[in-house]
Amino acid sequence: MTAPASSPTTPASGVDRAGTGLARYRSLALAAVGVIGLVVVPYLGVSDDMLLTMSTIFMWVILSSSWNFISGFTGYLDFGHGVFFGVGGYVTGILVAKVGLPFAPTVPLAALFSSALALVIGYPLLRLRGVYFSIAMLGLFLAMRELVLIAKPLTAGAQGLILPPEVDRLFFYFVFLAGAVVVVALAWWIRHSQFGLSLLAIKDDERGAEARGVNTTALKLTVFCLSAAITGAVGACWAYELTFIDPGIMFRESFLINVAVMATLGGLGTVWGPVVGSVAFLLLRDTLWANEGDSFLVVFGAFLIVLVFFMPEGIVGTLQRGERTVLGRLIRRLRHRDSVHVDTSHPAAVAGSVRIVTGD
Repeated sequence: MTAPASSPTTPASGVDRAGTGLARYRSLALAAVGVIGLVVVPYLGVSDDMLLTMSTIFMWVILSSSWNFISGFTGYLDFGHGVFFGVGGYVTGILVAKVGLPFAPTVPLAALFSSALALVIGYPLLRLRGVYFSIAMLGLFLAMRELVLIAKPLTAGAQGLILPPEVDRLFFYFVFLAGAVVVVALAWWIRHSQFGLSLLAIKDDERGAEARGVNTTALKLTVFCLSAAITGAVGACWAYELTFIDPGIMFRESFLINVAVMATLGGLGTVWGPVVGSVAFLLLRDTLWANEGDSFLVVFGAFLIVLVFFMPEGIVGTLQRGERTVLGRLIRRLRHRDSVHVDTSHPAAVAGSVRIVTGD
């Protein structure tokens, strides 16, 4: 009896599913080992400066990942995302310095206020598309900074607010580490859920997603508010760690550039892209700053241009799906060289390899 035409591909499908599941568990195991290692680091005698550096990296991982939720998954490039960072910091600053609340309850309040602001402004602004949304968010960022500057009775204006000088590097190390773990786990869930697939559908073809029954307005507002809440909470923690805030500190233009470059450098719309991009960006910047002095910005900018030219999908994006780039095709070819190498002297090996390639 002749076997069905589809039977040769069945073993390959099983192999593919098993390989995917094994790779997923391997990644989760490596991530768990990495987190455990980071938990142990502070007890290995590292200095406060090292704790500050690492907690800063964790903070930017959270921020770039939250920016990736709205900009990477939906394609709505948010050039004013720093408004939520500044608002969150000022909510905590005002409640601690003027109302007298302890720090802990101000963090969820900052997240809630930032999320409410995102809901109010997101409903009209998310109806804009492309560069119009980006410009509108940039305008909101600049307007909010000026508003904080002139609202002196509440914000103290340019004089700033002084918070209690209770700096605990170890405490904030674990706060930002826990936040980074939670946000990356949330990004993983979004990427592998129906919610995330709907967001990616908006990015690819929003009108087509609407035609297929996807409530794009509700999805965009949900992820926008989620991103704003996370960013506001981080702003609250950073303001308290800094012990002094003013409009120039909490509403920096460099924030807008850094968070976008980190996520893009790592890979937009990926889970690990903001993590890799944040670490690479900060380490490269600090290294060049130490070695190149005043000219480090020129070298740093040139390096980023070259990197983006050869890896437009980002570091993680190129490794995962970079077939459209020369570097991505080279990496993929090297990765699969061993998997397609078979012993041609054995007929069964040749037949098995054909089935696997066909199923892929």
